[in-house]
Amino acid sequence: MCKEASTTTINPFLGYKKKNASPTRQQKIDLLNARVQKITTKAIQEAKESGEPLALEYVHAQKQMTTLTAGFPVYQLRAALLVYIYAIGSACLIIRGALLIHPLTTVMCVVTMLVGYDFYSGILHVVFDHPDNISIPILGQPCLEFQWHHAIPYDIVQKDFVDVCGDLNVAVMILIPLYCTTLDLNNGVAMVMGGLKLFMAYFGQLSHKSAHVHGSSQGTWLQKCGLMISPKEHKAHHKPPHDIDFCLIGVCNPLIDGLRRLTTHNGIWVSLFCIWSIFDLVCYVKVVDAVAQFLQIV
Repeated sequence: MCKEASTTTINPFLGYKKKNASPTRQQKIDLLNARVQKITTKAIQEAKESGEPLALEYVHAQKQMTTLTAGFPVYQLRAALLVYIYAIGSACLIIRGALLIHPLTTVMCVVTMLVGYDFYSGILHVVFDHPDNISIPILGQPCLEFQWHHAIPYDIVQKDFVDVCGDLNVAVMILIPLYCTTLDLNNGVAMVMGGLKLFMAYFGQLSHKSAHVHGSSQGTWLQKCGLMISPKEHKAHHKPPHDIDFCLIGVCNPLIDGLRRLTTHNGIWVSLFCIWSIFDLVCYVKVVDAVAQFLQIV
C-alpha cells in the first residue's frame, strides 16, 4: 500500500499556486481528491508489476460514489450550515437539561459521555478500518474515507474543521430520530447526555486533528492531561497493520485493544457498532440516573 511520509505533520497545499490567497474549502477538498487519484494510479502500477491484488480502497477509488455505494470522490465538501444547526440544537438541549438536574449530576453526565464517546469512537474506528466494510451500503463511504486517512494522514489537518465535523452530518441525521424514540426527552439527564454526545463527537474530531499536528496550541495541554490523544500515541495506530489504539481520545484504548484480543471477527464488531449506536445513550442515562438517586442529588 502506498503511504505518505509522515503521520503527524501538515502537508503543504499540493499544487496550489495562487499568490496572496488561501485555498477555499472546496479547493482543499479538490486537492485531497487529486492526491487520491495520484496515489491510486501509483498503486495500480505497483499491483501490475507485483501481480498482487489491488487493495480495496484503491478499487473503490476508481468507482463513482452513489447514495448507497462508496467511491470517488473520497473527500467531500460538507454542509457547514448543518454543523452549526446541530451544534446550536445540542447546546440548547444541554442547557435545558442542566437546568432540570443537580449540578453534580451534570458533571457526572460530562464524565460519563467523555468516556462513553471514547469507547464508541474505538468501536466505530475498528469497523470503519475494516476493508470489507467499504462494500456495506451507506456505511461504505465513511469506511473508505477512514481507510484513505491511512494513506493521506494529513487529510484531517488540510480540511477546514467545519468539514471535519461535517463528516458526521449523515450519522447525526440518522441517529436523531432513533434517540427521539429510545430516550425520554422530558428527562434532564437524557437531554444533557443527548446533547453531549454530539459535542463529544466534535471534541473527538478535534482530538484526532490535534494528534496530527505537533505542538498544537489547543491540544498540547489537554494531551498532557490525557483528555486528548497525543501525536505519539496516535502514531502507533498509523503504523501497519493499524490494529491498535483506535480510540480518538485514548482513554478507552486498553479496553478496545482487550476486546480485540478476544475477537477480531468483523461481523461481531459490526453488530456491536450497530447495537451500541442505538442503545449507548439509553444505558448511560440509566446509569447516571441510578447513581444520582443513590447519592440523592436528583
